[in-house]
Amino acid sequence: MTMRVRFFGDFSVHIGDEPVDQPRGKIAGLFQYLLLNRGHTVGREKLYEVLWPGREPSTTDSSLKVAVHTLRQVLKRAGPGAEIAGHTNGYVLRADDLWLDVDEFDVCLDAGRIAEDAGDFARAARCYRQAVELYRGDLLASETADWVTAQRECDRALVLYALSWLRADALRRGDHPAVITLCRRIIEIDPYHEETYQTLMLAHGRRGELGQVRNWHKLCVRRLQDDLDVAPTATTSRIYSRAVRGELRVPVAA
Repeated sequence: MTMRVRFFGDFSVHIGDEPVDQPRGKIAGLFQYLLLNRGHTVGREKLYEVLWPGREPSTTDSSLKVAVHTLRQVLKRAGPGAEIAGHTNGYVLRADDLWLDVDEFDVCLDAGRIAEDAGDFARAARCYRQAVELYRGDLLASETADWVTAQRECDRALVLYALSWLRADALRRGDHPAVITLCRRIIEIDPYHEETYQTLMLAHGRRGELGQVRNWHKLCVRRLQDDLDVAPTATTSRIYSRAVRGELRVPVAA
């Protein structure tokens, strides 16, 4: 049966429909890193760097061997599907039937970019929406290891690209409810994305929802000034002024 692993949001492993008991601490970190690098031998020095940053490996330190042994026992209890093989210079995780949300995420993004470059915007939209649906939260949201943080920021930038493309597509089509939903999702990921606040004010201004225009402008100003100590750009101020004067409102067809 397929081992299904989710890295976005809370880390989880299922075999078929059954959840697998999660390893904790360093064992979890070892499992996660080997999963993301499955099929490739990861050197012992690299694993020490990942699990115990700043600690030099030594011939008398058995910490890694103990962690690998413990993880093997966890995988054995989970049933067939994944195993860890040892080599002279490191370890490799092999799995015959494995699905990772991060892999599917990358596949969808690549397909979206290919479709976008080919001018097939309908297919690009489908692929980017699939990528966004897979992104259920930051990669390994509760982990703080350096290698996790670096990968997390990369994936966050990628999903923001997909969301921004979908937002622009919805704007072109005049689908203001979709624009607003996508903007809210962007701000959940990046609360300082000023262009998104501008888009929200435009969308609500076109619908005549001046209270929402004021609320988003207020939130934008507060976050930029209080958290980043920067003032909103002139573009933000101009959009806000035009919106509250009713200049952006689109007449409703009779």
